[in-house]
Amino acid sequence: MKNKEIVFRPIGAIHSEHTTAERTPIQPVFAAGCRGRAEIFPEYAEGLRDLEDFSHIYLVYQLHKAGPSKLTVQTVSPGC
Repeated sequence: MKNKEIVFRPIGAIHSEHTTAERTPIQPVFAAGCRGRAEIFPEYAEGLRDLEDFSHIYLVYQLHKAGPSKLTVQTVSPGC
């Protein structure tokens, strides 16, 4: 198989209360009580009709404002 480019186009946006990278939990266990929401752009809403009948969904996201990644794991204190 030849290498093919995969292009993702956003159908919405994920919003959270986190505004600074230093204060954002990097693991779910440290994010207990943190709130967020997924916004679906109106032109894609019909494609997600009856979604409430599913027990789980996967959100694929891009951290478009993130800087270069650091490949070293750091320990973070619990808290939101």
